[in-house]
Order: sequence, then structure tokens, then C-alpha cells
Amino acid sequence: MALNKTFTTTLTVLLGLALSSCLLSAPLNAFEVQTELGKLYVKKNYSGQAIPSYENNKHKLPKPIFDDKPEYIDFYYRAWQIGFEHFKKPQPTSPFVSNFIDEAFNDNIFLWDMSFSTMWGNYAHHIFPSIDGLDNFYRTQMSDGEIVREVGEKDGHLGVIGWSEPGTEGNLNHPILPWAELESYRITNNKKRLANVYLPLVKYRESFSKIYHAASGLYLTDKAAMDDSPRNELMLAGIDVAAEMVIFDLWLAEIATELGKADEAKGYLVRADDYARFINNKLWHEKTGFYYDWGKDNKLMTMRTIAAFWTMLGKIPNQEQLARLIEHLNDPKSFNTKHRVPTHPANEVGFNGDYWAGAVWVPTNTMVIQGLEVNNEFTLAREIAMNHLDGTTQVFLDTNTAWENYTPLEISKGRKAKPDFIGWSGLAPINYLIKHAIGIRINAPQNEITWRINEKGRHGIEGLRFNGQGEAMNSVHLTAQKREKLTDDIHINIQCQQGFNLNIISAYAQQSYQIDCLKETKIVHKNLK
Repeated sequence: MALNKTFTTTLTVLLGLALSSCLLSAPLNAFEVQTELGKLYVKKNYSGQAIPSYENNKHKLPKPIFDDKPEYIDFYYRAWQIGFEHFKKPQPTSPFVSNFIDEAFNDNIFLWDMSFSTMWGNYAHHIFPSIDGLDNFYRTQMSDGEIVREVGEKDGHLGVIGWSEPGTEGNLNHPILPWAELESYRITNNKKRLANVYLPLVKYRESFSKIYHAASGLYLTDKAAMDDSPRNELMLAGIDVAAEMVIFDLWLAEIATELGKADEAKGYLVRADDYARFINNKLWHEKTGFYYDWGKDNKLMTMRTIAAFWTMLGKIPNQEQLARLIEHLNDPKSFNTKHRVPTHPANEVGFNGDYWAGAVWVPTNTMVIQGLEVNNEFTLAREIAMNHLDGTTQVFLDTNTAWENYTPLEISKGRKAKPDFIGWSGLAPINYLIKHAIGIRINAPQNEITWRINEKGRHGIEGLRFNGQGEAMNSVHLTAQKREKLTDDIHINIQCQQGFNLNIISAYAQQSYQIDCLKETKIVHKNLK
């Protein structure tokens, strides 16, 4: 299927100018001279604090309250204990410029592991600013904009030969750096950092032209980090990488808007919309109601994987297509397993429940949940998040730790899984607890908190920090008192250091409150019966 004229024009203007000659280029030297790296980023030399200890800082962490499930709280603090053990300084021989969260996998740092890890690390920004760890990827960014997804901790070597060399589809995938930056921005309101990373991210987006496949109009895909997925053998171009080009442009548009670059934001939105239409024309299968990868035989593949749900994060499906995708998510024969969401559906060829052939992973679950939320499917998003939190909490009670992945057909650690994987598996006990179980979302640029209250038991959080840096960040206590029925009015106690806007959303009413922090505030949120 040929690219439509609109998409071709947009691609030429926004992608092709700088790097069109690199579309089918050979792999670049994985050991580019370090003086040629990181030219686009302001930070060139190391600066960082001493690594904090859990014992000395536990009392500074946000204190969640969830009376009906005290095991959530135990898992939360155990996750932080392990997480603090993974806070690291760069080795003296490396080109890294900032402290970082180690992914707990091997002796390299990984782009999507660390990006997801910063999302739970944001809640301790006043103790250890984990977002700074991404500086090390910008510092090793190549002169043409490419950022290597796997960098050696000891010497900064770029990529792994035969696996993730620069300039190849083995390296260019899952470009979620802007997602991590925006998540941090919503906590800190640090517009200076957003400005500093904007140009590196723009050039990073351009570097994906290296794997653009003109004949198909798609982007070449090796594994896209799903190492042993059954799709890999026959796949030429993944639906996930295609969708991520749309998502990347939406993120760039959001950042550009925050920075007052309206014309640039408009350009990214146009490109995103054009390519979304192309994906719908080429990779959507109407009869089965699903998005598929493109095969090496120049045909649409028929194997379903979790990769299709990246389209939701890019708002690519229309309402009818979204409903069809949700049917798949809710199908107990495929994606709606005992522990949701398997990376390979249970009734698909190649499923075995192990690793990327069907295990449950928190990064892909986070993608599915976020994708549902951007499409206003909050009920299903919370249902999946709570299923994952409950499942991982039960495994924690059995093993006292978090695991790299989990089995989908029973509540158990993955059969091929590393323990103490915090790392990205810290998202469940920390983020899922705060954002989904308790229901609190921060929007520091708007100086507001939105609280979706779905529980009857006493729940909330104390010492939640946002808006600023270090000890200058606001500190907020929010507690919803126990009630007998979901229809009962909600009694909320609030303490804070600085005023903010609080949006309360329940199943029966929505109301905004301006909190002045002059004294403890008590609110009665009236539910409409």
C-alpha cells in the first residue's frame, strides 16, 4: 500500500531534510569518539550528591495510607528499600554525568528500563532526583541525534555487537525518553530541564529515519526489546515502533507547547495525524479488530501481541477500533488472564507464558493502562492496574521481593525472571499504589492534584512532594475517611505547605476546591445520590 500524498509531504519536510540520506545506512561505529558525543546537551561533566541511604531517608518518603490492604504498604516500603540499593554514582572511567537508578539487569544502562524507573523515582525527587539519570543518555547522544538504548556503565561503550548497534533497528526502538521527561515535569514543574532536553529529543526523533523502510512506509523492527517474542522471526516492521513514531510526535508537541513553541507543536501534531491515518490504513485488520505487525513477506501478519496496544497511547484508533481493542483486552481466552496483561495472548500460536512469549511485564502494563486513560477508559485502566498490584503484592508476600516479570495464568513470579528487579518493577508497588489504588495524580505546572476516589476504607497519603526542587517542594497530606457505602459523602482532611487546587472525582460527583494551607482543611465532598 503506497503512502498517501499528505504523509509523504509531511515526512519529507519534518523527517527527511536532515537525515534522508541515512534511510538505509549501514550501522554506525559503536565506539564514536567521546568528544563527538553529547554535543546537543548542556551538561558535560559530572555533578551529583552523595548516594542517600534508605535508613536515613525512609521518613522523608511519601507515606501512603490504605487501611484495607496493609500489605500494599509493606510492599511499598520494601520496594523503596531495594530501590535505594540501586541508586548509583557513575564509575570514574565512564562518561556519565549524573547519578542514576540501575536497572538491576547487567553492567549496562538501558534506556527504557531507566525511563520507566524514573517514574517511580519521581516520588522521591526531593531525596534523589532520578530523572537526572537520563542525562547519561543525552551525554552519550551521537552527533546525528541517535541515542543508544544500551550504554556500558564502565566505559560508555555504545550498544552491544550483534544486538543493539547504533544505526540499526536493534537499537532504535521504544523512544520513551519524552514520556519520562513529561512525567517528571508533572511532578517538579522544572521547565528549565524541559527546555534543555527539547533539542536532543527533536534530533533523536529525526534519527529514526535511519530505520525507515521506504517500500513499506514503516520502520524496521528487530525485537523492540521483546527479545523472544514469537513474532520476531517473521516480522519486518512492528506495530509498536510505528505507533511510537506517532506517540513521540505527540510528546514533542506537548513539550513544544509548554515551551511556547506553538508553530513547532503544530508541525508535530500534523505529522502524528498523518502517520496515524497511514497506520490505520496499513496495519489495522477490520475482520479481527486488531493491529498487526508487517511481515518480511510484505504482508500483514496475523499474530496478536501486546505491541498492538501502543496504538492507544497514540490515540490512533477511532472509537469503533478502540472498542474492538478493548474486547481483546477483556477476552479471558486471550489477554484477560488471571494476571493481566500477557505480552502474548494465551490463545495465540507461540504462547508459553514465559518471558516475552506471554509473561506479564510492568512496562507493557503501564503502556496499556496509560493508553486506556488517554482515551478516557479510566475504569478498565484501574481494573488492570489493581489486578497487577494485587498479583505482584501476593508474590511479594510469598517471596519478599519484586520480579522482572510474572506468569499470566497463575499468581507467581515469572519462570524466567530476575528477583529484586527495582528497576521498572518498582512501578507496581509505588506508582500503581499512589496513582491507581489511592487515586492521586499530580499536575505541578497547573499547581493541582486530581484525586479519583474509588475506595470506602480510609486511604490517602502524607508528605506527598511536588512543584519545585529539594526541600522547597510543596508537601501535602490528604486523607479520605472510612465510609460505609460508595454513595456516602467523602470526608477529607488536608494539610499542606503551599496552596494548590484539588480536584475530587468520585463515581457520583466531581468538584474542585482551592486549598489555602493556612490551617488544616476539612472537606465534605457531596456525592449526588
